[in-house]
Amino acid sequence: MAQSANTAGKKQMPENPLDSKKKAQKTEGADLIKSIVSTETSKGEEKILEAAPEVDLSLVKDLVPHKSVLLLLLKTFFGILVVVSVISFLFFTSQLSDKLDFASSTFNIPNISKELVSSNSEITKLQTSLNLYRYLQIKAYLDEFSFYGDSYMKNYEISRSQTSKNSDIKESAEIMAYLTDNLRDSFDNLKDIIVKDFAVHLFSKELNDDASLQKLFEDQLKTVLTERAGELADSTDPQAQRDYKNNIHTTNLIGNTSLRNLVIQTDFDAFTEEDLYNFIKNMNSIVVNNLSTIQTVKESRIRWSDIINEIYLRTVAVDSYHSENYFDELGGIQYTSYDFDSSGPSISIVGETKRFDTTNFTMIVNLIDELNNSDLFENAEMHSFSKSGSLESGYTASVKLNLGLIW
Repeated sequence: MAQSANTAGKKQMPENPLDSKKKAQKTEGADLIKSIVSTETSKGEEKILEAAPEVDLSLVKDLVPHKSVLLLLLKTFFGILVVVSVISFLFFTSQLSDKLDFASSTFNIPNISKELVSSNSEITKLQTSLNLYRYLQIKAYLDEFSFYGDSYMKNYEISRSQTSKNSDIKESAEIMAYLTDNLRDSFDNLKDIIVKDFAVHLFSKELNDDASLQKLFEDQLKTVLTERAGELADSTDPQAQRDYKNNIHTTNLIGNTSLRNLVIQTDFDAFTEEDLYNFIKNMNSIVVNNLSTIQTVKESRIRWSDIINEIYLRTVAVDSYHSENYFDELGGIQYTSYDFDSSGPSISIVGETKRFDTTNFTMIVNLIDELNNSDLFENAEMHSFSKSGSLESGYTASVKLNLGLIW
């Protein structure tokens, strides 16, 4: 009942006139907006321009653009340029690399880079073969020069020795004149070959300087000679053994700039006999072969004839009767033995002096001074001195001298 009373009470409440006015205003505003939107929309639908006229396509059906010769040429040139560029790229790629080997082999197109490598290999092989025979010739002429040089040095020493007879000196001079001509021929032949170039230019950017090329051909030649020598190393045949040594000695000549410079810079015709003698010794010290080895041994040996002769000459300067065998009657100096010590090198002389005036010690001192003045001896000395005898029979003193050799 209470609820019904409330409801009845609400219905009976009077409506506020302000609220009714607000509702009417909202309705009118909404209707106004709708009217504006409708008006604007209807205006947008109006056509500003009339409909476009229809075009008769049959009028332009046969119409073509105006032709330009310049444009045609440009298009043609551009097309050719593109084609040539592509062909050039493919060509140089196939020639300078191995990326298109499959195409090159299919169409049998030669590869320039491979042909250059093959050409370099062939050139190197041919030049190495030529160098091999050149160096074998150099080896032969050097052996010939050493052979004549050994004989020349022997005769030169005879001609300059103080113990040589006049007949021997004259004969040696004649032999030396004959040997000089032979030495000149050998030297000239050697010089003609050794001045040649042993390297040639190759098509390679890695080998663009003379030093690299020279080393390449030297290494190639050494390899060939080493292989040739290896094939003969175990052979027992005498000729094979000689060939083996020749190959080894020829290998030692490769890259011997000292020998090459010496030969090129030498004027053989300007030599005196002494100059030629020293030149032969110099050549033997640079070149290694059987003859130069023998000559080195000869030069290192002691020439006893010169030493004994020098001792004799120095003794005669002190004892004028030394060579007349008057020792028992007049006294003097007498030697009984010589002893050579190679570790020094030095030589020991054992003998005695005999004087009738008691001046043995003075004679020995004079002998020591005379020996020290020689170009062959140094530091001559005597460690002990003893004397015995009488005025009637003469006074005898033992002599034991030690001499250093200047060699």
